[in-house]
Amino acid sequence: MTRWDRSVPVYGVPVITRGFWALLALIVVGLALTAVREVVGLGVTSGMSDPFAWGLWKTFNVMVLTGLGSGGFAVGIAAWVFNNKKLHSVMRVALLTSFLAYSTGLAMLGVDVGRPWNFYWVVWPFTWNLHSPLLEIAVCMSLYASIPLFLENLPPLFEYLIYEHPAWRGLAEGCEKVMSKVYPFIIGLAYILPIMHQSSLGALMVLGGNRVNTLWQTPFLPLIYVWAAAFLGYNCVVLCLLLAKLAWKRDLDASVMIELNKLTVWIVYSWTAFRFLDILVRGKILHVFTDGYYSILFWVETVLILGAAYVLSTEKAKKLSVMFQAHALCALGGMIYRFSPTTLAFHAKDGATYFPSAIEFIVSMSFVGIAVLVYLIAVKKLAILPGSNAEWLKMAKYEEQVKPGIQLTGYAPVEH
Repeated sequence: MTRWDRSVPVYGVPVITRGFWALLALIVVGLALTAVREVVGLGVTSGMSDPFAWGLWKTFNVMVLTGLGSGGFAVGIAAWVFNNKKLHSVMRVALLTSFLAYSTGLAMLGVDVGRPWNFYWVVWPFTWNLHSPLLEIAVCMSLYASIPLFLENLPPLFEYLIYEHPAWRGLAEGCEKVMSKVYPFIIGLAYILPIMHQSSLGALMVLGGNRVNTLWQTPFLPLIYVWAAAFLGYNCVVLCLLLAKLAWKRDLDASVMIELNKLTVWIVYSWTAFRFLDILVRGKILHVFTDGYYSILFWVETVLILGAAYVLSTEKAKKLSVMFQAHALCALGGMIYRFSPTTLAFHAKDGATYFPSAIEFIVSMSFVGIAVLVYLIAVKKLAILPGSNAEWLKMAKYEEQVKPGIQLTGYAPVEH
């Protein structure tokens, strides 16, 4: 076992803090406003209209945040398909962030569409509207969150039950054995389903035709959307690791962080080159300079994403503060890109505008708060964040002292 083959909970810190109560307050307010929305409808509670039937709940919580939560898909392909063994240590962070982003995104779909108690119809094929472009997204997102992502996030929970609750040990170990048999099939689904639905999100905006500005409107939008999700996933994982370093003084494996930087740079450079090539081949290259507001928006995205990738390719990126800033700016640029075809670069008709209402914004942020709160609880209770063997042993001794009756050390080595 190498130095970084462990995952270690954040121990010795309280779960309930002032930040916990602040997030909980936001969530309670958001859920109350969600109930109001279900009773009185969209018109009173949102800034949506007939020309802008898609608001913040779809364009941000689904289009943008599922891109940011694509770490499980992006890191997983590098780790499992291309056998980049270094990245296995950060897979649990990637999988947890993906599960939370997709779960809250699905919940927001229920809020946006209304009547969430009828959502179970999505698993009943006989009622599907086969002419709806949203069908594949609804089905693939639901299947991805409820099967691969859910199952891939169970091992830390099984470990918690085995070590912390011996009465459940037999059941947890039995479930682990079953999981080991079906895991190859889970991994297959974990890559097929996100590729399908991420590309479908882009395909939806292809259907928008000339209402989407020409700098974003392209037949390759499905591919470019998947591509953008890949580097956004890496941004999210790196930022989570760096925030853990800042908040809880967690050590980081420098070689893994460098590898994550390299992959991010490679994806961004190739994505940017393809996007410019597409604009050039379509004969729209002059629009990057002559389209006023849209040209400015295009360059804001490009400079944020490409400039951050350039910084990550330099020696400066070895400094953690520089690495954090670069990934944050790259994520911001990628999020703006994912937001543009649906809202910022979308022209519904002359005179039509959209701006989210206060209720819409609070509800949107409250579901983000749910994801953050669950993440904070999970990393403090479960072995999610990567750590060294020495750090794991320190945690084990601490747990054995504060929780008499449990034993985390002294087991014989096990061949895996």
